[in-house]
Amino acid sequence: MSRSLPSLNNKKKEQIRTMFFTLKILALFFSAIPLFHYFSKKLNINFTNNNYSVYAIGITLIFICLLMFFLMFIFNRNEYNKVLQILEMVVFIIVFIVVIYVSGANESYNKFIFLFIIISYTIEYDMKTGLTIASISAAVIMLMDFVFGLKNGVNVQFENDLALIAMFYLVTWTLGFYVKLEKSHIQDLMNYANIDGLTGAYNHRYFYENIELLCEDSKKNNTQLSLLMIDLDYFKKYNDMYGHSKGDELLKEITSIIRDNLREKDILCRYGGDEFCIILPDTDKEKACFVANKIREAVYNYDCFGQEYLKNGKMTLSIGVSTYNNEMDHCKDLIENADMALYRAKFLRRNKVEVYSSIFEQVKEINNINTNLLEDIKPLKTLITVINSRDTYTYKHVERVFNYCSIIADHLKLSSEDKRLLMYAAYLHDLGKINVSKEILISSSKLTQEQWEELKKHPQDSADIIKQIKGFENVVPIVLEHHEKFDGTGYPNGLKGEKISYLARILTVVDSFDAMTNQRPYQKTKTFDEAFEEIERCKGTHFDPKIADKFIEALKLI
Repeated sequence: MSRSLPSLNNKKKEQIRTMFFTLKILALFFSAIPLFHYFSKKLNINFTNNNYSVYAIGITLIFICLLMFFLMFIFNRNEYNKVLQILEMVVFIIVFIVVIYVSGANESYNKFIFLFIIISYTIEYDMKTGLTIASISAAVIMLMDFVFGLKNGVNVQFENDLALIAMFYLVTWTLGFYVKLEKSHIQDLMNYANIDGLTGAYNHRYFYENIELLCEDSKKNNTQLSLLMIDLDYFKKYNDMYGHSKGDELLKEITSIIRDNLREKDILCRYGGDEFCIILPDTDKEKACFVANKIREAVYNYDCFGQEYLKNGKMTLSIGVSTYNNEMDHCKDLIENADMALYRAKFLRRNKVEVYSSIFEQVKEINNINTNLLEDIKPLKTLITVINSRDTYTYKHVERVFNYCSIIADHLKLSSEDKRLLMYAAYLHDLGKINVSKEILISSSKLTQEQWEELKKHPQDSADIIKQIKGFENVVPIVLEHHEKFDGTGYPNGLKGEKISYLARILTVVDSFDAMTNQRPYQKTKTFDEAFEEIERCKGTHFDPKIADKFIEALKLI
């Protein structure tokens, strides 16, 4: 990671640039005085003759206006364009040389005009730039003294010019020193505000400030932008075993490894705790995966203190990858997608890089897919998006249930057709919540009986929506029955045992497990082990015992 922090925010930068622009305009107007005198003398103007006065003033103003237009063009330049910066300096030096020359060369009283640009460029850039301008100015004045002053035998201006040149350097050194101190002070403040004190990576605040700007730039310029979200596997266990001091040391070591495997333009941020984010400008999905795997392998191959007591005897990383695209409304979509990809990597595999793809994209990859069904399912995708806007939990819940169903389907060796039906049911099982009021969906307290009765209608409503689409007939019973219980106490129809569809019994276990292990407003989140214990306890009542055992077995094998 090698990315310089902005020294000032954009508003303050613009104010300072405006100040310097004003200073340079004033310098140009000051230059107009000797130029006006020169044209007046050259044209033998009698100021009682208004025509001649107008000519002189007009010529001078035209000259100044041309320079102002040029300066405005330079002012609107890209502030990092070195060529235009140098061109601006050269033009000012030439203008001032002309002004001094026409006003008497070595005898001119306008030599101090160089102070305008010496002061301006020293403050705007740095002491080095100021000293360069001061040296050029001094060289010009000395050259005029030697070329024009020696003609008269005695150069009476030389002594005064030495004092003026000394002033140039004194002003430059003094201003440059204070500018350097100010920039250093601002940099320290920015570091305190933007750098994580433990790891040296950028912090959470800096991440959110910059990801928004980069997403806007990506959308505006149609460039690629990717995000990696990283989590240390089993770091809590490591902290519990060795203490926070060793944990902090490990975080520093991991940060150093990650930084060593990044490119110059990549931005490493500590997101919080043992989580990191890496912003990858101008990077597509494939390149982002390459960077992610490079980091994952580097950490895996690193020998850290106490790793022998961790699972697999190694400290590992789980990494989620997402890429920004023009379909996203906000940069939070990029962050949420990376977070969901990280979820898959961490809780389903670990030591893994997972690339985000929407459920809809995954549905397309299901075996034996009928392309006509994809067109039919698009309106349902819209409904899910609406549900997500009303209840974020439901949408993320569907993502997770979809992935769990894929795992259990493979573990049970379901036929391709049964897996396809189960995956579709996982994707669509909560569609009926479109008819449930938002107050019920996001309620943080226990539901009233009336509210509970409304919520219980969603399996039937989901089935009613799905049955209207040709080709989804076999999905309907799975969705309709996913809240039935093995002992017959479920809803909507109170079905019992094997009268409940086999695939619906699978979806019941998966759906319940995810509800237990993720934050809900009205219940405490369980760990995986606590959820497994609850499933064991409810075998034969809520869940099909055989399916419950297979589901626990499948997740423990990951």
